[in-house]
Amino acid sequence: MGCCFSANDGYEYDDDAVSGSVNEVPRVTGVHQFTIRQYSGVKGKGVGKSVLSRNFTVAGREWFVRFYPDGYNSDTSDHVAFFLQSLYRPSCGSVYHVEFSFALLGGGGAVLHDVRIDRPCRFDNRNNSWGVRKYITREQLEGAALGAIHDDALTVRCTMHVIQRRRRGAGRPVATGPGGPVRVPVPPSCHARNAMEFLLSGDAPFDLEIHVGDATFGAHRLALAGQSLYFRKLLYGQVGNEASSPVIRLREMSPEAFGAVLHYVYHDSLPAEATTKGRNAAAMAREVFEAADMYAMERLKLMCASNLCRFIGDDTASGIMELAKAHSCDPLKKACENYMKRRRIPFNPDS
Repeated sequence: MGCCFSANDGYEYDDDAVSGSVNEVPRVTGVHQFTIRQYSGVKGKGVGKSVLSRNFTVAGREWFVRFYPDGYNSDTSDHVAFFLQSLYRPSCGSVYHVEFSFALLGGGGAVLHDVRIDRPCRFDNRNNSWGVRKYITREQLEGAALGAIHDDALTVRCTMHVIQRRRRGAGRPVATGPGGPVRVPVPPSCHARNAMEFLLSGDAPFDLEIHVGDATFGAHRLALAGQSLYFRKLLYGQVGNEASSPVIRLREMSPEAFGAVLHYVYHDSLPAEATTKGRNAAAMAREVFEAADMYAMERLKLMCASNLCRFIGDDTASGIMELAKAHSCDPLKKACENYMKRRRIPFNPDS
């Protein structure tokens, strides 16, 4: 969806320069460019409903951007909002102080509107989301004078600076006495990341073979069971042959759709091909959405629902709304209803 990168800021000094020093707080800078396509379809999701960017990494953590096309809350419903959020809440005791900005880009990358948060915001285990509730009025955003919307799409660039503040005692000499050190610094937890990196490294052989149509996939039973209640009961419920068999067969979907599910299990994101606009993109989005519901993977289901919003149109809104009802997805159902209200397409809200 856009390029993202991280870089350490710093100074270079000339050997012949006048002697001096700067006490600079180290920081890591990251930039992510988020393009919202089919804005006319995204608009109308409802107040408090958001569209998510892909995840990106800065300072060793995963982040994403939230866009609220119909306002963050009822008090700010005449404005659009942008928020920066960490994918996981920092572990207890870990704190990230972040300065960030959101810049609307026009043709050629020109900045049309920029809002900066220069006061460092504290991301911790209590609050992992900060943003701008009144970023710009919807009237200004959609106006021809600003020129932010091209081909029914708009692009925002999020620039963030993670300030690497040392915790008390970090980076200082460890206090010592006659018996040796009296304090040992402990780094932040990397338990979950280490486990997934090990599974993806290839050092842990697959212990499950999954046949879907003519395709065969390798996987780890623990990884599947950890992400899906369906697979937990299937593989560890001691009911049926699958609980002990190293091979299972799935007949409910295409290999491409299951590949997207498996990508989510290991990467916590949808693969790029599942979020593009190719000929079969809508059918793929629908199939992965149905699979996420069947496998009881609620976060994946909502990611797919957000993806399906790109395909809401005059000819598709009714069908997508019926899909949302069939799979008990109220946010997707509401997005369809809002679109149909705006387009004056008749529907039965109580069905």
